[in-house]
Amino acid sequence: MKVVHRAQRAWGVGVIVQIADEGRRLAVRFAGREGITVVSGRDPALTEVPKDTPIEQVAAGPIETLAAGQAAPATAFALRTRVLRLEALRRADSLGALLSSRVHVLPHQVGAAGRILSDRMPRFVLADEVGLGKTVEAGLVFAGLRQLGLAERVLVAVPEHLAFQWLAELFHKFNALFTLLTPERIESLGGIEAALARSPHAIVSFELLREVPELAEAAADLPLDLVVVDEAHHLADDALHAVVAPICRASFGVLLLTATPVRLDPREYFRLLSLVEPVPSTSIDDFLVRLEQHEAYAQVARELLQGGDLAAAAARLRELAPDDPVFSRAPPALDRNAVLAHLSDRYGLSSRLIRNRRVKVGAFTSRVLRRTDVAAGGKPRALAELCARLAKGGDKVLVFGHDLDALRALQAGVAEAGLEALLYDDAPSLEARDRIVARFRDPEGPMVLLSGESGGEGRNFQFAHHLVCADLPESPLVLEQRIGRLDRLGQTQPVEIHVPVEPGEETFLADLYQKEIGIFDEPVGGLDAVLASLPDELDALRRKRTERTREAFRQDLAARVAAARKAQHEGDPLLDIRSASLPELARLVRGAFERMGEDPPEGIDGAGEVALPAIEEALVTLSRWLEEELEEVATDVGHRIGMEVDTDQNVHPFEVAFTIGAGMRIEALPGMEMPEEPETFLGSFWRETAVARDELNWFATGHKLVEALVGLVRDGDAGRTASLKREWAPRRGGMYARFEPRLATAADVAPGARVASRQASRYLDLSPIAVLVDLDVGNRHVPGGAQRLEDEIDEVQDAKIGPAPANVLAAARAAAEREAQQILARRKEEALAILLAHADAEEERLVEAAFQGGAPKERIEGALGVLRQHREVVAKAIDRVRMDLDAATVVVP
Repeated sequence: MKVVHRAQRAWGVGVIVQIADEGRRLAVRFAGREGITVVSGRDPALTEVPKDTPIEQVAAGPIETLAAGQAAPATAFALRTRVLRLEALRRADSLGALLSSRVHVLPHQVGAAGRILSDRMPRFVLADEVGLGKTVEAGLVFAGLRQLGLAERVLVAVPEHLAFQWLAELFHKFNALFTLLTPERIESLGGIEAALARSPHAIVSFELLREVPELAEAAADLPLDLVVVDEAHHLADDALHAVVAPICRASFGVLLLTATPVRLDPREYFRLLSLVEPVPSTSIDDFLVRLEQHEAYAQVARELLQGGDLAAAAARLRELAPDDPVFSRAPPALDRNAVLAHLSDRYGLSSRLIRNRRVKVGAFTSRVLRRTDVAAGGKPRALAELCARLAKGGDKVLVFGHDLDALRALQAGVAEAGLEALLYDDAPSLEARDRIVARFRDPEGPMVLLSGESGGEGRNFQFAHHLVCADLPESPLVLEQRIGRLDRLGQTQPVEIHVPVEPGEETFLADLYQKEIGIFDEPVGGLDAVLASLPDELDALRRKRTERTREAFRQDLAARVAAARKAQHEGDPLLDIRSASLPELARLVRGAFERMGEDPPEGIDGAGEVALPAIEEALVTLSRWLEEELEEVATDVGHRIGMEVDTDQNVHPFEVAFTIGAGMRIEALPGMEMPEEPETFLGSFWRETAVARDELNWFATGHKLVEALVGLVRDGDAGRTASLKREWAPRRGGMYARFEPRLATAADVAPGARVASRQASRYLDLSPIAVLVDLDVGNRHVPGGAQRLEDEIDEVQDAKIGPAPANVLAAARAAAEREAQQILARRKEEALAILLAHADAEEERLVEAAFQGGAPKERIEGALGVLRQHREVVAKAIDRVRMDLDAATVVVP
């Protein structure tokens, strides 16, 4: 079939050479573009033309356009330059994607995601303590892979009660639209295979995978790019592990999320690490030996971190690892920080395990218990009076209870005090619940929100700090979910937990939570192995009804919790060193500032207490620059194509409204359907506003309208030429030429992460290469001229000159290309050096870990073979990168 793309007419006539995903993706060879272009089969701008239509390129290149005297306006050239510069920063190290989430991203989250994204195969166990944002880190990894074209097929497997939370968070925070696969949804999509084929980004529950093994088998047969498993400790269940493990093993990337400390449940970690490590331990006994060996190195690290003697530590390390040359060095070559870094890199439990801890991250406030013992039957009145008092004091109040009738009675009691209380569970739809949360969040809105357990998962209320427990659940994990809605990153005040308690069983439970478990003092997330069975234990205890039995139970529970707390608090120094990732963060930040043409901020390379605040400030600066630049570019493009763009009339500060209506000057927007009636998108480019108001569109990387507006410029022909006037230009004029490095595209028709050239993009800097040469004989290169022109891009003016001689332009283009090829060659050398360094380091870690894990020699050799093949294939892909001329501009004084 022959087609044209109405939004990209310069591509000319194209021939469809391959279809995929039941026609959702089309590989087209357009006359005006080299190689294969993959487009959406649902794009309304894609139109069939008669088969006898000649295949022609309908637009000339930039040099031919300049020679014909048809240069574009300076404003169009300036816009294109800004878009490509923005695109380069959004792609660089995936930092743009890491800063595009609808949350206040913190350094430890960017560090964890950055470390995963820099790995050859992103297969990790994310074991952060509760409240540190494992979901955000997983979302950041997905966003980074999506930006690089490595996340075409993604499956998220979660407990059923968390499925909607993930659906909402991925959409609200990352502009990612996933499909929640339920039995009804699968049937409506035409069965299991059709549903998976038509849902490249999907969420599925553990329960459904267990109940429908055919679904798990079909998922394991797909070329998945990323599998995310939340609450991965559930894989201890053999039936669940049997259906999830094959999916994980078949996927390119895997993220397993759990908060349980390794020492609390090593068997859980043996099972999890076996799904992500290239050569895992062969048995649980081997893993326990490996854990014991690891603890010996960890103890040395603890002593060094506490200021212990370096010489004594080196002597102990030489006993543990006599063949390691690092430990045999003498001072000053034997450096404390270098030894710790080497220990963490080489002798950590697993290079595929990341665990951030609250004590290291900081940024949390305290919990404060406000317990009130009331008479039997006195709780309803006490609750109403408490809520009214707190609300009249100007504070938002969040109330949790499992009995909806009791909550409705409390709502009436608050109303008698002259206040409105919202009831989350009475909302008839998900959209209505969103509106209720928005009203509660509004400073001028109602001060009290009542919720059943449904509000305890997936909703965050850091803007409030008063939690009222209308009752106490028998599961401390449920109570932790309630408290965790407020006690999260971003909370600025102590979380006050109000617990009215009636005599009897409720008093016993409150005492248990307060004294034996300590849940009102610190989180119990991650202690599932100890606390998950508490409801059953309490049920058995009630049948015995003796005080002696109760006292024995309390003592036993306190001992179990204390042991679990000890395992959680002690942590692992080798994991702490690696998980903090401050040097890696500093590298990311430094590279981003250099691409912006700015000096890296001071302090980012210092010690932790100096570097962390400096890096936090730098990340905020980068984020705000991206937000501002993206807003200016998108609103500019919107105005140019006839959208109504409102930034200051009928919107609040930091909001923008885009209306697609009758005034549009284009027929199609890439990736979007043009509405029959005017449609308005109200949102914000600013993180602070978007975080505060969930109901707004978050105009960031991944949003369909933003990507459509940026794509119009990036993939179109506008602004590829110009004639500009700058007083510092060469006397006889110069030519600015911008080249784009292009990955080999012939094999890229296949989607996903297994394409070698997409892997090459993780190592090679693909930002445009700009060169300025003069138009005199010899076409001398003007050092720094191209950068200067780009720095002054908003000040450029059109030069009124006629057509330039074609032979002069051709000679200048050839000279510019030779200079650009030298720059590209240097980039390729740097990329190959990074690839080889990563591969060598991974090979060392792989051999060491395999040796400790007792793996057979043939498995080690097999893993090494895969690693070496990857290195060879990606190196070839880097070598095959070529350049296309994106823009050419004549610059005269």
